[in-house]
Amino acid sequence: MDIRRYLQPGDLVVVAQLGAEPTSLTDALFAASRDIPGLRVLTSFPLGAPEARMAATGVKFLAMDGFGANGALFLEGRLDIAPARFSDYWRLFDGKLKPDVVLCSVTPPDADGNVSLGVTVDHLPHAIARARVALAEVNPGMPWTDGDGVLPLASFAATVSAPAPPAEWTSRAPGPVDHAVAANVARLVPDRATVQYGVGSLPDAVAAALASKRDLGMHSGSFADSFVDLIDAGAVSNRYKEIDAGLNVATALYGSRRLYDHVDRNPALAMRAGAYTHSAATLAHFETFFAINSALEVDLTGQVGAEAAGKRYLGAIGGQLDFHRAGLISKHGRAIIALGATAGKARATRIVQKLSGPVTAPRADADTVVTEHGVAELAGLTLAERAEALIAIADPDHRRALRDAVARDGLV
Repeated sequence: MDIRRYLQPGDLVVVAQLGAEPTSLTDALFAASRDIPGLRVLTSFPLGAPEARMAATGVKFLAMDGFGANGALFLEGRLDIAPARFSDYWRLFDGKLKPDVVLCSVTPPDADGNVSLGVTVDHLPHAIARARVALAEVNPGMPWTDGDGVLPLASFAATVSAPAPPAEWTSRAPGPVDHAVAANVARLVPDRATVQYGVGSLPDAVAAALASKRDLGMHSGSFADSFVDLIDAGAVSNRYKEIDAGLNVATALYGSRRLYDHVDRNPALAMRAGAYTHSAATLAHFETFFAINSALEVDLTGQVGAEAAGKRYLGAIGGQLDFHRAGLISKHGRAIIALGATAGKARATRIVQKLSGPVTAPRADADTVVTEHGVAELAGLTLAERAEALIAIADPDHRRALRDAVARDGLV
């Protein structure tokens, strides 16, 4: 395929994330950018090394996150961030970020001529419907997942064969701090709760800590390999979910071949578009919804920073606000921010007087913050009471400095 015949100067090209990135098509896109000026690429959590993107000097990169190679692109001044809640991405595809071209991976077609988007649904169905043209890499190693990502092969103007199986992603193994934080989180979560948690070493530890629960429901933006561990432990039945009973629901899969094999043709999994998984109308149904998310920093008033620390853009707004607020309004639910009390070899405090980056979740939405040192329940507390509750779960070596900072500078 000569991808240049499908491109026009100034096009916005949306590329599927994670294991669904069609690497042969993106390589061809970057090569074509030498001849086609003004190409913009909306990219989310690319798994590969950043060199190919760095070399594509004729491309302007956009993203809603700093994950994977996006973090390196940001440090080089090659990536512009478009802040948005995950639930709103599809609206942006109707407006300022209307795609011209979509590149994604799909399974081989079934007997009815349909393909599955496999590990990444996100907002791709909406983007494909809005784009001038959609192109797909057909990958026999892509797991078939049912739900909103099943589309007619005719949705794509052209296809190519994938040069390799879908890329895999694994997080580092949880450490002692991760497990200590997770144990404190698990004590808050009852049996039969509907649970959302993210991906990474701390969420993996949370999954391990939830393994002794029973009849949990799963409704999340993403599942990783630790999701399979929860299923194998017998912790999940989805029996008591108010909607989608009996089904695990997500919109993206971050994992290894083990996860891919588990979800392939699995009738207990529904991959839904982000406009469904993250929408307030969907999430309002859950009466015992536990949103468990992480952060880079939490300040002493309860503001959460999950995007940037200093000059580095490392995370995202993503679905955190959508799920966090769902936990807030859930009758018996919680909105939990879980994080280790310190970061890095320098053991810098992550309970801080002031955030070093933007506010992701405002202090009006503060509910429950958990570290390895305990749980701070902030809803209804005054600023002074919040500061004391958060200092109590900060690393002991930083507590005096935090109290001195409050005494010196106040909280407002």
